[in-house]
Amino acid sequence: MKNCPHCQGVKIVKNGKSWYGKQNYKCRHCKRQAVERHPSTNLLLEPLLKRLLLERLSLRAIARVLEVSLGWLVPRVKQLWQQVPQELPAGNLQQADLVLYCLEADEIWGYVGAKDCSVWLWLALERRTGLVVGFHLGTRDEEGALGLWLSIPEALRNKALVFTNDWAAYAAVFEKGQHQTEGKKQTTRIERLNNTLRQRCSRLVRKTLSFSKSW
Repeated sequence: MKNCPHCQGVKIVKNGKSWYGKQNYKCRHCKRQAVERHPSTNLLLEPLLKRLLLERLSLRAIARVLEVSLGWLVPRVKQLWQQVPQELPAGNLQQADLVLYCLEADEIWGYVGAKDCSVWLWLALERRTGLVVGFHLGTRDEEGALGLWLSIPEALRNKALVFTNDWAAYAAVFEKGQHQTEGKKQTTRIERLNNTLRQRCSRLVRKTLSFSKSW
């Protein structure tokens, strides 16, 4: 290693081995440690990192599989998360030959840091294709329901029936002519999706040791 990756200093000395047996270096100027990496390492690990994130693995498990540290892994996971679009595209629904869409909406409980900081994942699903056409993260009130409604593409909002449970926030935000409340009889498709998410995403399980530390 010729330069310190933190301060770009040139006074670099060897400082033992890392946990994974790689040569560890220490900067005499900023006193920070680093491991030399090949410039193409990120390009080689990024496709594998994306596949591992889709599995039910913790960040520490992914770090062990890739043989990297959490300090290297967490910033790259945040970069991948920032690449996710805030609004989901309508996909092939715009070309579908339908007069009226049937959407199902529901919410899933989760928390960030501690259970007293609850977060709700609002989802809207198109019944025919099974495509998630809108989502929102927020509180379980009218503001959260409004965020879900605005996340749905306008082309779908104008010609869709929305089936939900009897939660009052839906009735306060969704238009009366479009909003349909029949308990859980008309929301079986999205209830099945929520169950699948809870089975495969450890952060959405009701009783779990895996939880998000930040929004």
